[in-house]
Amino acid sequence: MPETEAVRVSVDNNRCRIYGICQQEAPEVFRISRGGSLHYTRNVPADYAAQARQAVRCCPMQAIDISGRTAAGHKDRPPRRPRSGSATRVTQQRIVVAGGGLAGLSAATRLRERGFEGEVVLVSEEGRQPYSRPPLSKQYLAGTVRAEQLTFSGAETLDAHWLLNTPVVGLDVRDKTLELRGGESLPFDGLVIATGVDAKRLPEAPVFSDRVRTIRTLADAATVQRAMHAARARRVVILGGGFVGCELACTAGQQGMDVTLVTHSAPLLRRVLGSRVGEVVGAIHRRAGVNLRFGTQVTDWVDEGDGLTLRLDSGEVLSCDFVVLGLGSVPRTEWLRGSALELSDGVLCGPTCHAVDVHGRPVPWIVAAGDVARWPNARFGSEPSRVEHLIHAVEMGQHAADSLLLGPKSAKRFSPVPRFWSEQHGVRIQAVGMPGLGEEVDIVEGSLRSERFVARYSRRTAYGRQVVAAVAFDMPLELLRYRDTIGRARPRALAGGRRRRR
Repeated sequence: MPETEAVRVSVDNNRCRIYGICQQEAPEVFRISRGGSLHYTRNVPADYAAQARQAVRCCPMQAIDISGRTAAGHKDRPPRRPRSGSATRVTQQRIVVAGGGLAGLSAATRLRERGFEGEVVLVSEEGRQPYSRPPLSKQYLAGTVRAEQLTFSGAETLDAHWLLNTPVVGLDVRDKTLELRGGESLPFDGLVIATGVDAKRLPEAPVFSDRVRTIRTLADAATVQRAMHAARARRVVILGGGFVGCELACTAGQQGMDVTLVTHSAPLLRRVLGSRVGEVVGAIHRRAGVNLRFGTQVTDWVDEGDGLTLRLDSGEVLSCDFVVLGLGSVPRTEWLRGSALELSDGVLCGPTCHAVDVHGRPVPWIVAAGDVARWPNARFGSEPSRVEHLIHAVEMGQHAADSLLLGPKSAKRFSPVPRFWSEQHGVRIQAVGMPGLGEEVDIVEGSLRSERFVARYSRRTAYGRQVVAAVAFDMPLELLRYRDTIGRARPRALAGGRRRRR
C-alpha cells in the first residue's frame, strides 16, 4: 500500500543472520555486500516505506525495527490488551480469524490497513501472540535466541480482540458460527481460516516416552531443549530428511552430539531440491560429521529407561539417548469435519483464497491462508497445492483479507512467487519459486563441486519451457536476478549451459 511519509529502520546485528530476505522484499532499502554483510538505508523515503514494512514482516529473526506512521487509510487506535474468554454478539460487523500464527496476524493487520471498521477477533489455541517458527529448530534450540525475541512486531498494537488458549472445535458455515471449547459459540460475518499444521507423528513410536519428541510450536521446542539436557543426550537420532530434519541435525551437531539422520528416501531434500542438488546437501552433512541412513525406516522401538533402541528395516540397530521427529506436517482441519468444506490435504480454496465447499462452490464469507490452505497458483497451473513457508504466510494472509473484503467476483487471483531459505552447517540455501515442479536443472552460476552456485529449475508446458524456480547456495546477490523470471518461458538465449536431470 502506498505511504505518504518517510520511515526510519534499524537492524539488530546480534539477531540478523544475513538470510537476505529483507533485500528480496525491499532491494532499494537493504543490500547484502559481496563480503556478506548487510547494509541498509536508515531514513526510508515514503515511496519505499511499504516495501520496508514488508521486509520487517518477513524477517524470520525479527531483527528489523521500523518507526513512522502506518500506511495511508489506516487509523491509529488504542491497543486492546490480549485476553482469553468468549466474545459476545455485537451489532457491528465482525471478522474472526481462526488461528493465532503469522498468517492470521497478517490477515488481521491487513483488514485494519484496508480501513475495516468492524470488530476483529483472533482465536488462538496457544497462550501467546504470534511468533517466528523457523528459528525453533535452530537458534532457539541452540539457546542463542530467547522466546521473547521471536514474537512478531505489531501484534501488541493491533486493534483486535485476542482469545488465547481457546481451541476451535467446529464450524457452522450456514449460520456463520465458530464452536469453541466448552460449548461456547462465536458468530461472525467473515472468517479467515489460518489454523496451520501439526507435526506428523509415527503411530508406532512410543507415545508416552519423554525421549521421543516433535518440534512444531515454541512449547515443543522448549520441551525438546529441556529433555535433551535432562537426558544428557549425546547420541541423537533425527527421523526425516526434509528441511526440519536437516536443520535439527545441524543444531544437534553444533551442540557436540553424535547425530544420526534416518530417512526413507535419498538424497536429502530430494522432494524439494531434486537429486543433484540434494546430493550436495548430503555431502555438507557428512563433512560436518552427521551419520546418514538412506532408504530405511524404523521398524521397532524399545525404551530402555536410560535410552532408546531402534531397529531399522535394513537390520541395523541404533542406540540413542533421544529421538526427534522431523517427518513433515499435516493440516489442522480436524475441527472442520462436517462443515461441508472440501478438506482433502488442507482447506481447498479457489484462486482468490476463498474456501471451496464439497460441491466446488466458493464460500463468499470464508477465506483461508497459510500452511492450512491449498489453492491453485495460476503462475504454475491449475493444480491446487499447499506452501509452508514464512513469507508465504505473510503474503497469503494479506491477500486473503483483501479477498474477504472484496468478495469472490471482485477479488484478484493469488499468484505469488514462493520464497524460502535454510541454513545447513553454515551454508545459506535460498530459493524462489517451486523447485519441486522442475523437470530439469541448469547450474547457471558457480558449480556443484564448489557448493556455491545458482540452480535454475524448468519444465515443459504447452506454452514452452517454463522456469519454475531458482535455488542459490551462498549466492544471495546472484539469486535476485532470477526472481522475476519465475513462471515465465525460458529465453532461448539462455537455454544452453550445463543441464542436469533431476
